[in-house]
Amino acid sequence: MNKAANIKLEKLGLLAERDDGISLFEVFHTLWFRRRLLLTTALFIIAVGLIILHQQPLRYTASSSIIIGVPQNQIVDIDSIVAGISGGGHSAFIGEMQVLQSRGIARKVVEKLNLSSLPEFNPSLRPRSLSSYLNPIQYLPDNWKFYAESLLQPEQSAGADTVKEEQANQRLEVATSIFQSKLRVGQREQFSNVIIISFESLDPRLAVEIANEIPESYIIGQLEAKFEATEKATVWLDEQLANLKLAVEESEQAVQFYREKFDITETQGGEIVIEQLSAINGQLIIARAERAQAEARLSQMRKLTQGEGSAAESALEVLSSGLIQGLQKLEAELEQRQSNYTSEYGAKHPKMIQVKSEIAEVRGRIKREIGKIASGLENEADVARIRERSLETSLAQLKKESSEQNRESVELRALEREAAANRTLFETFLNRFKETNTTGSLQREADARIVSEAGLPGGPSSPNIKKATVLIVAGALLFSAMLVFLIQALSSGMMSPEQIENDLGIPAIGLIPKVKRRLQPHDYILKKPHSSYAEALNSLRTSLILSAPDDAVKTIQITSSVPEEGKSTLAISLARLLAQSGKKTILIDCDLRRATLEKKLSLPANSKGLTDLMLETEVEFSEFVVEDQKSSLLIMPKGNAKYVNASDIFASYRMEKIITFLRKHFDYVIFDTPPVMAVSDAKILGRMVDKTVFVIHWYKTPKKVIKAAVQQLISHEVDIAGCVLQQVNLKRYGSYGYGDSGYYYQHSKYGQYYSG
Repeated sequence: MNKAANIKLEKLGLLAERDDGISLFEVFHTLWFRRRLLLTTALFIIAVGLIILHQQPLRYTASSSIIIGVPQNQIVDIDSIVAGISGGGHSAFIGEMQVLQSRGIARKVVEKLNLSSLPEFNPSLRPRSLSSYLNPIQYLPDNWKFYAESLLQPEQSAGADTVKEEQANQRLEVATSIFQSKLRVGQREQFSNVIIISFESLDPRLAVEIANEIPESYIIGQLEAKFEATEKATVWLDEQLANLKLAVEESEQAVQFYREKFDITETQGGEIVIEQLSAINGQLIIARAERAQAEARLSQMRKLTQGEGSAAESALEVLSSGLIQGLQKLEAELEQRQSNYTSEYGAKHPKMIQVKSEIAEVRGRIKREIGKIASGLENEADVARIRERSLETSLAQLKKESSEQNRESVELRALEREAAANRTLFETFLNRFKETNTTGSLQREADARIVSEAGLPGGPSSPNIKKATVLIVAGALLFSAMLVFLIQALSSGMMSPEQIENDLGIPAIGLIPKVKRRLQPHDYILKKPHSSYAEALNSLRTSLILSAPDDAVKTIQITSSVPEEGKSTLAISLARLLAQSGKKTILIDCDLRRATLEKKLSLPANSKGLTDLMLETEVEFSEFVVEDQKSSLLIMPKGNAKYVNASDIFASYRMEKIITFLRKHFDYVIFDTPPVMAVSDAKILGRMVDKTVFVIHWYKTPKKVIKAAVQQLISHEVDIAGCVLQQVNLKRYGSYGYGDSGYYYQHSKYGQYYSG
C-alpha cells in the first residue's frame, strides 16, 4: 500500500469518527425537506384531537372550605374519652383529609342525594356506546338471555328480592366509586388548617349541592362519632364500676375476716412492736455503756488498792468523797503537828505518841472508806450487768413476738393493699363515669367548622378549550417533528455532495438526476441531448478530465457498493454521451456473474465478448465487440466462455495487455464492474485503470456500506476519481437545500437551460 493510500485511509477514518453535532440550520432543512409528512401528520393529529375535545362533555367544579381543629371550651376534662383533633398535629390533619375523601362519607352523600339514579353516576342509565353493539349476547332472544343469565348466576334463583337488593347495592357501590373519582380535597396553604373541598359534575347546580353536602356530612359524622364514643365509654365504665364495687366489698370482707381469725386489732399493728423494739434496743445500748463504765471504774479501783502507798487515794471516786477529803485534811494537820513535836519533844514524848496514834487512826478510817467505795463500785457493776441481761432477755422476747406477729400480718397486709387498690380504682372509675355522664350532654360541638359554602360556577372547569387546543397543536407539531427526525435517523443514505465529502473525504464529481419519462435513461440521453440528465453527464465527464489534468484519463471503471444502484445505467449513458461527442469509445461488461448490458441494450444472444478474448489468441478484435444500434458506441459483452474465474481473468497478465491495447486504440474505455461488496473484481481491475467512478444511489444506500466499500477500494490502491450520486430527485433535493449545491436546484429559473 502506497503513501497516498495510507493518507486517504487515515482521512477516511478521521472523518468517519468526527461528530460536529446538528446545527439549527440542518434541523430546519430536515423539517422543510419532509414538510409534507410533518404537516400531514400534525393536521391529522390536530383534527382527531379537536374532534375528541369537542365531544367531551362540559364539566363544572364547585368548591367549599372548612377549618379543622376549632378550639372549644372544655367544661369537663374528658379528652381521654372523646379526643379532639385540635392538638393532633399535622398527622391528625392529614388523617381528617383522608376521612373527607373516605368511602364512608361518599356513600352517605350518594345515598342522601340519591345519586345512583342519575346517569352521571349510573353507567347503566347512559346512552349505549359503540362498543355495546359489539356484544353478541344482546342479539340473542329474550328467553335465551334468561337461560344464559340463570346459568351464569345460579345463586340468584333464590328470590327476586335478593337479586334486586344485590343489584341496588352494586349500583350504590359503582356510584360511590364514580363519586370519589370526582372529589378533590386539598390544603389551602401549607401549615394551614383550612381544607378546600372541590367536586366536579356535568350539572353545575349538582356540583354546588354536593360540595356543600360533603362538609355537612363530615361534621355530622364527627358529632355522631363523639356521641357514639361517649355512649360506649359510659356503658363500659358502668360495667367496670359494677365489677370493681364487688371486688372492693370482697377484699374488705377478707381483711376483716382475717383480723377476727387471728385477733388482730387496728392498733395492734407492726408499728407498736417496732416502737417497743426500738425503745428496748436503745435502753440496752445505754445499759451496756453503763455496765462497761462501772466495770472500768471497778477495775481501776482494784488496781489502785492493790498497790503500795496511797495510790488508791488518787482514784476519782476517792477524791470526790467528802468524808475522805475531811479525813485527809485531818491527817495533814496531824502530820504537821507531828513534825512540830519532833523538833520540840522527841520521839518518845507522850504528845508525840498521841499524835502518831491519831494519825494511824485517821489513816485506818481512810482505808476503811476506800474499801467501802470499792465495794460500792463492785455492787454498781453487778447491778449494771443484771440490768443488761434483763434488757437482752426482753429484747429477745420482743423479737420472737415480732417475728410471730409478722408472719400473721403478711397476708393481712396483702389483703389490705388489695383492698386499698380496689378502692382507689373504684373511686377513679366512679369519677370518670360522672365526668362522662356530664360530658354526654355538653360535648355537642364538632372539631370542624364551615368557612365558606360553594357557589354556582361561572363557567365550565373542563375541558379548557383554549388550553387544550394549544396543547393539541403543540403536541401534534412535536410528535410530527419527532417522527420526521426518526425517519431521518433511520434514513442512512447519502443525500448531497457535501455529505459525501464530509463523511468519506472523497470528492463528489456528479449528481445524476432521475429520469421520470418512460424512456430508459441511456435512451433518454439520445432523445434529449440537452436535458438536465445529459448536462449532468457532461459535468461528470468534465470532472473526470479535471481529476488528472496532467494525464489523459482513458480507462474508467464504474462500480458501486451493492447491486441496484444504477452503475450499469450510468456506464451506458456515459459511454453513449462520449460516443455522441465524437470520441472513440468502448463499453466493456466486466460483471461476468450477472451481466446486464446484453439485456439493457438488446444485444444479440451468444455474442462473443471479454471471456472469449481472454481465452483465444491471434484473432481479430472486431469479433469480440458489437456496435451499438443507436450510437457509434462499441460494446464488448461478457462472452460465452464458461468455467472461468473472474478474479483470475482480471488479475492475469493478458488482462493488462488487453487494457494497454484498448488505451492505445480508443479515446475512452468504460468498464462496467460488479459491486465492491459482492466480489473482488472491481478491487483488482481498479489497479489497472486510470480512474474509478464510485456510484451511490441517492438517499438509499446505507452509509456504513458505502464507507466499507470505499475503504476496500482505497486499501487496494484503487485511484477513485470521485463519487456520483445516481437517481437524484432534483425537486426534493432542491427543497431540502442541503449544503451549497442544494441552492442551485431551489431556483426554478435554472430549468430554462434544459430542454427536458
